[in-house]
Amino acid sequence: MTKIIWKDFWESIKHTKGQFLSIMGLMMIGAFALVGLIVTGPDMRDTGNHYAKQLNTADLTVICNYGFDHDDTAKIKKAKGLETAEFGYMTDTVLKNTQESFRVFSKPKSVGKYEVRQGRLPNKQNEVALAAHYDKRYHLGQKVSFTEKKNILGTTLLKRQSFKVVGFVRSSQILSNVNLGQSNSGTGELKGYAVVMPQAFDHTVFTVANLRYHDLRGLDSFGKTYNNKISVHKKELQKVLKNGAQNRKDRITAAAFKKLRPEEKKLAQAKAKIYTARQQLITAEKQLTAQKELLARKAAQATTPQDQMQLKGAQAKLTAQAQVLQRQKQALAKKAAQATIEITSGQQKLAKAKKQIEKLALPSYSVYNRREVPGGEGNLVYTTVARVVEDLAKVFPIFLYFVAALVTFTTMNRFIDEERINSGTLKALGYDDYVIINKFVFYGFLSGTIGTIIGIYLGHTLMPQIVYHAYYKSLTLPPIEEHFHWQISLVALILSWISSVLPAYLTAKNEFREKPASLLLPKPPAAGSKILLEKIPFIWNHLSFTHKVTARNIFRYKKRMLMTIFGVCGAGTLLFAGFAVKNSISNMNNRQFSDLIHYNMIVAEKKPLSDTQQQKLTTKLKEPNIKSATPVYYESMSKTAGKAGDTQDITLIVPKHSDVLNQYVHLNNRRNRQTIPLTNNGVVISERLASLLHVQKGDHITLTDENNQRRSMKIAGITEMYMGHFVFMNQKQYQKVFNRNYKTTAYLVNLKNTSRKNTRKVAAEFMKLNGVAGVVQNTAVSQELDVVVQSLNMIMVVLIIVAGLLAIVILYNLTNINIAERIRELSTVKVLGFYDNEVTMYIYRETILLTIIGILVGYLGGDLLYQYILYVVPPDNVMFNPALSASSFMWPLGVIGIITIILGFIVNSKLKNLDMLEALKSVD
Repeated sequence: MTKIIWKDFWESIKHTKGQFLSIMGLMMIGAFALVGLIVTGPDMRDTGNHYAKQLNTADLTVICNYGFDHDDTAKIKKAKGLETAEFGYMTDTVLKNTQESFRVFSKPKSVGKYEVRQGRLPNKQNEVALAAHYDKRYHLGQKVSFTEKKNILGTTLLKRQSFKVVGFVRSSQILSNVNLGQSNSGTGELKGYAVVMPQAFDHTVFTVANLRYHDLRGLDSFGKTYNNKISVHKKELQKVLKNGAQNRKDRITAAAFKKLRPEEKKLAQAKAKIYTARQQLITAEKQLTAQKELLARKAAQATTPQDQMQLKGAQAKLTAQAQVLQRQKQALAKKAAQATIEITSGQQKLAKAKKQIEKLALPSYSVYNRREVPGGEGNLVYTTVARVVEDLAKVFPIFLYFVAALVTFTTMNRFIDEERINSGTLKALGYDDYVIINKFVFYGFLSGTIGTIIGIYLGHTLMPQIVYHAYYKSLTLPPIEEHFHWQISLVALILSWISSVLPAYLTAKNEFREKPASLLLPKPPAAGSKILLEKIPFIWNHLSFTHKVTARNIFRYKKRMLMTIFGVCGAGTLLFAGFAVKNSISNMNNRQFSDLIHYNMIVAEKKPLSDTQQQKLTTKLKEPNIKSATPVYYESMSKTAGKAGDTQDITLIVPKHSDVLNQYVHLNNRRNRQTIPLTNNGVVISERLASLLHVQKGDHITLTDENNQRRSMKIAGITEMYMGHFVFMNQKQYQKVFNRNYKTTAYLVNLKNTSRKNTRKVAAEFMKLNGVAGVVQNTAVSQELDVVVQSLNMIMVVLIIVAGLLAIVILYNLTNINIAERIRELSTVKVLGFYDNEVTMYIYRETILLTIIGILVGYLGGDLLYQYILYVVPPDNVMFNPALSASSFMWPLGVIGIITIILGFIVNSKLKNLDMLEALKSVD
């Protein structure tokens, strides 16, 4: 471009600052939403992947309830594609003088390492490193003690209870500070973890195996390829271990019986010893009797005094022997009685031990990926948040960019129209069309590019930080990594140029086909024509003059009408969807744990349960702080489902008394609010599980029970539930599905004081009972949900602000264009004697009407977008509440309405100061 054209270009920007800045603003908002949402997910993935690589996190973790013997470890080491298999120990304990459950791990060599935040890892048997979130309660060098429950054999896994704190660490598996998972000690809710040397464990078999695979190295651990491959490895390993479970049980049984043999031998020896002693006494008695008989015969034959004297001496000797024998008999009787008691007790213990061994269930080999491993809830939450951002990125910014592009197109058209006479002058002076067109192309390029670059920068920096600050207090991952993603940046720039440069080129090219003489004249106003409303006399004849003018002008300027409707519709759609999602997620927790689930905890019994243990548990359940309790069959079932093919945990509850279940769980149809009873026709499942498995009432589903047996069941009802997966059935259905007699295994418990503090206190009291296997609290699930909700809430607030800014720019832009296009008309109206407010309403009435139409259309678009979000965004174990509230409709109306009113005052002020003479000057 020549010097004159450059000068004219900068003058044009100076005189159209509003339009230039509005294009910048639209492109900045579009680029920020597009780039920000699209790069945040990958940034989170990179952060997670690099952290996992740094700590050599296990791909799969195997845990066996009986531990791994030599044969098990050999099988695992032979797994196909295995790179490294590291075996270790872990046990659940309680922090001494507290109710806080602590999981103690053995220090790993290479797999599943720990990030040292302070101090170091232990090197000696008496040293320990604690979870980093305990660094405020303990300091380096301080002593810490744990209390561990004794197992069936009456022993503990840890050799010692007291350790010296030498470091504070973060785990590669337990990434959450809020919900660390379930525990079989303390309150039943894991609160912390610790690392000690392997030598601190007194164990003959390993309890955990951490595995890494060759073909997974370098893959995105959140990606589809990784998930597919890990799923294959998991199934192969499960199959191998399941096939060897019976052999392992036989080995355990044989070893257990072998351990009992010395005790059996000891009891047999004790019996033999008593028998031998009794036999010796019997022999002695026989000998004494024979001597007595001999003495009696001699007495009968005695004739002399000397013989009489000898007989007396012999008699005295026999009497003394008889007394000794009597004392021996008494001592033996006493000893035999005591020994008999001991032998009987020993025999009973042996019989009980044999019975337990004979009843021993098959070993349970649990194979977990990173999201499923006990304590892996943090990894699951992190993955969920990353997926939520990525799923939102698939639709929100695209829709937003489309709206911004439409308004930018209109703005560029208006700018070219405003520069029409100036362009005609340049053309008349001999400047080539190409040179003049370049002016408009560069105007669009400059405004669009500057806005987009700012948006790209904010998208790369601000959005990831916003999302990070929504979860960083709850998860132990490092600060989110910020990477430059040139591909999406380039896409944003291309979209920007399509939105701002392409319309400038096409419009200018079409405009300059005219001759200079035509270009030196303003465009003739759009011709008026009859509208549909005029053909309805009943309505048309009752309209005032100004209302008729408004109706005609709306259809006279069809392009502006459509742009206003589309622009407001776009902003309204985003606002509606944003507020609808925000409202949906904000009420989930309260609805789930106040209206649907009334119990505070599930107390699971140990198997088998002795009479004494049962009595103590029953007494505990009748204490004053327990409001009510009902016996149920409780089991954790599973099903592989969801986007990543994870194992979904499903809670099965079978009440002993179906009629009292509604006091603990309210089963109802979300759509019609009707209560769902438990019948003999099938089972009731939670709504999220139904949607995840794509099933409905009348279909059959197959779930895996705790013994790895597949159980098929018919769906009789689908109940409202927002967190977790549930299956409910009555006793008859249980007997039909499981083909065995019904027996309760747990209790649903309601507390009088339902605060989190009291719930944990009561849970700890239950966990101290030998008859309790575990306690599941609702508070842990609720806290996990809070992290996801908080993160999504923060994202929705950002999108709502972006949508609000979009609405401001759109309405301001289109209103300015409307005024600029009709400045002569407005000046004429003002000259004719219209008051300032009447002049404002003359033009602004159209904006108000089109805005209302845009909002109404936006409600429809917003509902479609909301339904998409409900379908795509929620994690596998969470369902957003799809019900729409009045606030979802009121907020978009309020936000856009306030913007419209404020702009109305700005327009009024602008028209008040309108220079009518200047506007009405002839341009001929």
